[in-house]
Amino acid sequence: MGAYLQMSDVIGIATIAVGIGAIIGAVYVGIRQAGIAARQADILARQVSLEETKLKADLFEKRLATYEATAAFLYHIGDLGDTPEGEARISHFATKFRESRFLFGADVHAALMEIWEKGNEIRVARAISISNHEEQLPRDPRHTEQITSGLTWSLQRAAVIHEIFEPYLELDSRNLRITV
Repeated sequence: MGAYLQMSDVIGIATIAVGIGAIIGAVYVGIRQAGIAARQADILARQVSLEETKLKADLFEKRLATYEATAAFLYHIGDLGDTPEGEARISHFATKFRESRFLFGADVHAALMEIWEKGNEIRVARAISISNHEEQLPRDPRHTEQITSGLTWSLQRAAVIHEIFEPYLELDSRNLRITV
């Protein structure tokens, strides 16, 4: 009996060998799954970063469109409403003005409110002046002054309007940092 293994000993050794093999296999699979999970987490983090960057880019585009509509409104304030392009410019600025409440801080919205009101004052004075001229009524120097000073104001304002928008339109090429 001494040098030979009994069948129960062989079965026991085989059971231990199979158990060790199973443990090694489970550890290997577990390590592989942990690696896969880590790669999936990295991919998810990149997707989140990409989506965040896309949202920032979309916000930037909307803000830039508001800036461009404001500049166009200011530069063309004297001819607003006389042509289909002028009417479209008024409508576009009105839309961007309303949206500004949600895209910018209160400072930009307040500045756009001032521009909108001043533009309307100039348009009304101009309409009255044109109507008086067509009806051959005497020219009211107050309207002429209001139009002239309004046009001067709009050009001065157009020259510095970028200062109001700049804090909201800063781009960092490495980080696309947009003030929210």
